[in-house]
Amino acid sequence: MKTKLIIAAIAAFFIAGCEMTEAERAEARKWLAKDATSHIVETSITLSDGREITCLAYDDSYAGGLSCDWYNTQQPK
Repeated sequence: MKTKLIIAAIAAFFIAGCEMTEAERAEARKWLAKDATSHIVETSITLSDGREITCLAYDDSYAGGLSCDWYNTQQPK
């Protein structure tokens, strides 16, 4: 999941139309890898029906997000 977040952030730079040199791209990759991992936390959430689901939470001072592993969650009984 961390890799997907980093790839998405790098892709956002290219989609935004920013012209970057290769050195700037390398620096952006280093910064994103370091910065993103400092804001990602793995957490477990218990749903109201008792199922537990593993999630990754991204929390920055002005942005955030939650991604949960629904594929490996048990079906409700």
